[in-house]
Amino acid sequence: METILLRDNLQKTLEQEARLESKTINEIVNEAVENYVRDKQRRKIDKEIAAFETMHVELKRKYLGEWVAIDQGQLVDHDADRVKLYKRVRAQFGRKSVLIRQVQEQAVEEIWIRTPSTGKIKV
Repeated sequence: METILLRDNLQKTLEQEARLESKTINEIVNEAVENYVRDKQRRKIDKEIAAFETMHVELKRKYLGEWVAIDQGQLVDHDADRVKLYKRVRAQFGRKSVLIRQVQEQAVEEIWIRTPSTGKIKV
């Protein structure tokens, strides 16, 4: 395992923040890395969603109702069974972010949220 070395100024800043937050430097660094990884995964999935929307006409023609897996802007697998597809994608790609989405009539799903004041709104 590789040892992570912090620059001196960063080490001092983290020590100060850790004291203020009653946390360890390790906790702060782990939170920061988790946020970095989550943000990177979100950006990747956003790109895969854009690719899905671009490919939607062709996907709908071939796979309407099926689940598709998109990685690096390419269709990498499909199946009528979401769970089977998910298991194959995890076996092939591990924990890498891969978009799995059902091909429906519309590329962009409409989401309705019920609100107490108006009943529902379209998102």
